[in-house]
Amino acid sequence: MTKRNPIGIDQLLPEIDYGEYVFSKKEITLHILSCALFTAMVSWIFYDSVIAWIFLMPLSLFSFREQGKIQCQRRKRRLEIEFREVILSVSSNLQAGYSVENAFQESYKDIVLLYGKDSVMAVELQLLFRKLNNNEQLEYALSNLAKRSNVQDIRDFADIFQIAKRGGGDMRGIITNTAEIIADKQEIRREIETVVTEKKLEQQIMRYIPFFIIFYISLTTKGYFECLYHNISGWILMTGALIVYVVACRISDKILNIEV
Repeated sequence: MTKRNPIGIDQLLPEIDYGEYVFSKKEITLHILSCALFTAMVSWIFYDSVIAWIFLMPLSLFSFREQGKIQCQRRKRRLEIEFREVILSVSSNLQAGYSVENAFQESYKDIVLLYGKDSVMAVELQLLFRKLNNNEQLEYALSNLAKRSNVQDIRDFADIFQIAKRGGGDMRGIITNTAEIIADKQEIRREIETVVTEKKLEQQIMRYIPFFIIFYISLTTKGYFECLYHNISGWILMTGALIVYVVACRISDKILNIEV
């Protein structure tokens, strides 16, 4: 018989939409401050003008959307890593003789030990247990998680699990084999990320080199950039340079955004 409510399940936990990120008040405040500082630096170096800062500041707030995408990707990545640990734990529990439902319930203890009670997968397991307590089938709860997260590994596992459940196949063998495949895939992803991390560090350094060059020349050679400030031709030239800089940053982001 399947155990019910093995942990203190918070009935008020909402389902997370992994395609949307809701900023906290603290995150909003910090992001606005960082935008203000960055646009102030750009306005001073490229235009030497407070008016430019007033115009650029509202534009910089559009970065909230980009930052939201970054946060969604990071949360999905954490979910991928933690889900892998869940599946490995479930596989071990199945080999120890647990039923599938009980194996998932036991995996919660491992996730809490590894990542804490507030980790992404710990919360998802609580939601899953709540659905089991409401007599929802495990395969449908997993499919719901796969749909909300849109993570390839979770989608593949949910599909395989549902087919195996309906077909009455060797559930232990299927889950164990799937867990090994997911573990191998994430190991490859970690190796790629290790290689790419160095390049991302170089990218971050290269992003700020133009600012340091202009700042250094401005300090050491007074009036060198005066011809580019406070006149239309200078504004056009510096705006063009700023656009090229932004486009280059976007291209470098896409190059280093490697999906496995």
